[in-house]
Amino acid sequence: MLQFALLPLQAGGEAAGLDQTTVLIATVVGFIIGLVIAAGAGYWVYRDAAKRENNELAWGLGVGGLLLVAFPVGVVALIAYVIIRGDKTATEPVQEGPAGEW
Repeated sequence: MLQFALLPLQAGGEAAGLDQTTVLIATVVGFIIGLVIAAGAGYWVYRDAAKRENNELAWGLGVGGLLLVAFPVGVVALIAYVIIRGDKTATEPVQEGPAGEW
């Protein structure tokens, strides 16, 4: 894998064996994969924040956008959300009285 990263640094200054079409296809495929990862993580954070009565739109767009624009910062934001989000969800059953009463 490292050999591909070092292709432009070959001795003698010869051109790397990649044409523009290959580079364009790899760039588009990489962008699509990154977009799918960012959208999936943003959607998961949105749904989870909605269950926990947090500001779901801000968290979902923030984490998804950061993952797309600056991946390492987005990973830190995702970890921060998981730590800060809280333990209780709105869908947990609430016991109002002694069990068995009508």
